[in-house]
Amino acid sequence: MVRQNKTIKNFWMIFFGTVALLAIASAVILSTIMSQKIARMRMSQVTDENVYKISRENGYKRALYVACDSMKNLDANLGKIAMSNDVGHQTQMLTDVVIHANAVNQNLADLPIEDSDNLMACQRFVNQTQDYAAYLLGKLSEGKQLSVEERASLMDLDNVATRLYGFLEEYSESDSGMFITNGNGVNNVGALSDSLGEVDENAFTYEKLIYDGPFSESVEEKTLGCEGKISYEEAASKLEELFGEAKFTGEISSKGVMYVFDVQNGRVLTDCRGNVVQYETYTESVSGEKNGDECIAIAEEFCGKLGYDVKGVWVSKTQDFVTYVNCATVIDDVIVYPDLIKVAVGSDGKVVGLEAKAFVINHRDWDVNFGEISQEDAQKAISDSLKVTNVAKALIEKNGDYIPCYEFEAEMGDRQYYVYVDSRTGKEADIFKVIENTEGFTVM
Repeated sequence: MVRQNKTIKNFWMIFFGTVALLAIASAVILSTIMSQKIARMRMSQVTDENVYKISRENGYKRALYVACDSMKNLDANLGKIAMSNDVGHQTQMLTDVVIHANAVNQNLADLPIEDSDNLMACQRFVNQTQDYAAYLLGKLSEGKQLSVEERASLMDLDNVATRLYGFLEEYSESDSGMFITNGNGVNNVGALSDSLGEVDENAFTYEKLIYDGPFSESVEEKTLGCEGKISYEEAASKLEELFGEAKFTGEISSKGVMYVFDVQNGRVLTDCRGNVVQYETYTESVSGEKNGDECIAIAEEFCGKLGYDVKGVWVSKTQDFVTYVNCATVIDDVIVYPDLIKVAVGSDGKVVGLEAKAFVINHRDWDVNFGEISQEDAQKAISDSLKVTNVAKALIEKNGDYIPCYEFEAEMGDRQYYVYVDSRTGKEADIFKVIENTEGFTVM
């Protein structure tokens, strides 16, 4: 009877937790998509003098970009669920699948697309994915586990979502993504539905760069502190030792005070204490032959000159002669991800960009004491479907808590994952999947 009551209690905890999560996630995701992400997208400017046509065009493009962004999140979550062994994570990600699948179909419905077999196949896939996620949520609420067959089904769905996302993104950034003002006549209804026929034939694969590593966006909502504030004149003096002449051009007050300076062929932002938060050069990198190890050494040396004691922990592929190196504090072989710094190194050996907001906000005297779980026991928390290719130790931040973890870099076929297992409990703390898009490979 005690065991039965516990099962019932767990059922209702998961059930109500799922309902609450659906409501919160719906509000957050839709709000984020509609206000933040779209604002950063590279939307072509419509210059048609007809205000009505401009309004309609922008509305169509907005729907297309939201559908594309939601498909990206659908792709990421499907792949992560299949590899996750944590019921809590599975529940959260399945809920996200339901929400994003709904967003894809809602926004496709807002586009002026002719009904076709191809469009119906796309919508049918999204609907079936949404229904399957809801079915699996019900199963988890009953205290059951995902079966091997269900994980395989999730991977099959993920493969389709990956191809659809690649297609939608490529289409949205092409001239075909204009529905009214692209010269194809009013209501360019046939282009998208006709192009959907390519989905079953193309693999949608193309080499890009890996830019963002795990936890690279962990400080988006944090604010720069301003203890020990110095004047911009004092900040300029510090910069002149690093970059030569530094001309103060203004102050930014969003999420903390930052001073903006023009330097030779570039720009530098500092916090109010003179710490470099961002650097970018206007000079394009030229071809060269710097390899990954050389780029790491260059990035570490540049960070050292700025006063940041960090090591390279994530190295990207190179695109447009630039390699992106993510650096972080490393203590006793433990990567401290809250102290992340991104450095862009040109293949000619020159640093062309740096972003150090996370380090400036988070850096402190870190406690990186590990728990008693061994690496072997921690690895038992990982799906048997994954092949572990590298193991490291890391301190990660999640929900305001700092967790000492084992970082398992793993793969299944051509898909790459990062799984973090709490060294204190032996349970999965977080999981990331590497996603390919036209801006590169991003960890989500």
